[in-house]
Amino acid sequence: MKAKKKIYTSYTLIALIAALMLIPGSLRATNVTKDKKKKPNVVANAEIFIKAPAKDVWAVFAEDFAGIEKWSSGVSHSEGFGEAIGSSPYSVRACEITAAGFGDAREEILNFNEDDFEIRYALYEAIPGFVKDFINTWKFREQDGGTYVSAQSEMRATGVMGFMMKGIMKGATRKALESMCEELKYYVENGEPHPEKVASNEKIATKDAKMKKKVVSFEIVQEIDAPVDRVWEVIGEGFADIANSNPDCPKSEWFQGHTKAELGAKRIMYMKENEKKYFIDKIAKWEPENHHITIEVIKKKGFPINADYTWVNMDATSLGPNKTRLKIRMNYLTKPRLLKGMAKGNLKKTFQRYAYAIDYHSETGENVTRDKWKEIKGNYK
Repeated sequence: MKAKKKIYTSYTLIALIAALMLIPGSLRATNVTKDKKKKPNVVANAEIFIKAPAKDVWAVFAEDFAGIEKWSSGVSHSEGFGEAIGSSPYSVRACEITAAGFGDAREEILNFNEDDFEIRYALYEAIPGFVKDFINTWKFREQDGGTYVSAQSEMRATGVMGFMMKGIMKGATRKALESMCEELKYYVENGEPHPEKVASNEKIATKDAKMKKKVVSFEIVQEIDAPVDRVWEVIGEGFADIANSNPDCPKSEWFQGHTKAELGAKRIMYMKENEKKYFIDKIAKWEPENHHITIEVIKKKGFPINADYTWVNMDATSLGPNKTRLKIRMNYLTKPRLLKGMAKGNLKKTFQRYAYAIDYHSETGENVTRDKWKEIKGNYK
């Protein structure tokens, strides 16, 4: 029996290197210096022939730049943001890496040449700190009744770690490119994902179903002397301004280019002044007409929760012209899972404090900082 060929992706490579070296990429740094004097010391190439016109291959890979989740087994979810570039609605994409334990990778288009079917983009975030200028270039040339695809990845592996790893990285990157080419070819020629992608989706679905059965939940209910629309301004429209109504969050802001509360919008909540602990949240369900919002945690630092299985449901219900019932349902898993029972008490206290702060902020318009909470907490017993 012929051995099954292993599919690698550039995201598998990211996970492999970062896991081996235990060096996470920076949340904010792009790892792209754009210094032309510094040449790449790791370069890998791959080629493949696809039985389809170049415009069809280009449409999948470049025009639908944000839709890589449709065909790459290394990406469980992807979405685009940033300004349009050429025929692509987005210039940047965020990819949730399939490999366990890793959050988003971000890629930004540097050059989008629709006339010559050539795209160049930089990979940043979720890569080790010693990797700089990770640039990918893909070219699509129509010939012989199909399209020749050439892919190149280049990067600079810096420092002692880079010197030690660059040989391994070159081979792993080449395999990653070959696998991406193979999955792209299969998708374009067959109109459906590669079997490896199908298997990856099934594995994720099975794991999700199993893990969600282990999720712990609790509810906090608070009656607020304010109109329901006012409470919704705080918990819904003010999604990125949670620091105004949460004494445990000294700073919050929009994330990844989002500027408006809507489905898919993201925020970052810093839980320490030095920004070393944070949550990155996404609006997973948005029903302003029902005053309902579901918020998923997509990344965290400094907290023992499993971001893949933690989310919050918030509902505001009118009880009269100036009376609202706020219900917060917290759903979570810890990492390690044995902490989930012990964490429940602390989490309930934290969310009860948050509900009280929403109450105060909705009624008075005053922001509830840590110092303000010390001043008013005697009113909530």
